[in-house]
Amino acid sequence: MPDVIEMLVLVVHAGASPAHAVTQVRPLLDQDVRPAFDAVVHRLQRGQRLADAVAALPEHLGHHATGLADAIAAADRYGLALGPVLDALADDARADRRRIGEAHARSLSVKLSFPLVVCTLPAFVLIAIVPAVLGSLASLPDPPSRP
Repeated sequence: MPDVIEMLVLVVHAGASPAHAVTQVRPLLDQDVRPAFDAVVHRLQRGQRLADAVAALPEHLGHHATGLADAIAAADRYGLALGPVLDALADDARADRRRIGEAHARSLSVKLSFPLVVCTLPAFVLIAIVPAVLGSLASLPDPPSRP
């Protein structure tokens, strides 16, 4: 959703109406999100108002799209400026994306500890311990021979 909101912000700030923005952004979307916007455009072509047509977004994408759908519906119903609302949604989406990235970065050290131990411990044994053991074995006196 952050990419979708960013594209809508660009198109709206370029001067497009909300309905035109949804129509223009639709071909540029990922395959995961495009069916929801296809449903919105289909409803628009059937004659529904944009405020009613954007109800397809939460139906297809879940609760993540509710804020976007409400913002577009409010802009269409009440004539509110869509740009500032989309800017706020984009800021929230960027903050969410940053928090998710930071959580993944924090979990990376845990995931990398196993390969680090598996690769480093044998190298430590071969470089530090094996020569010491071989050196101490070489310093032992030879056993007496049997007659």
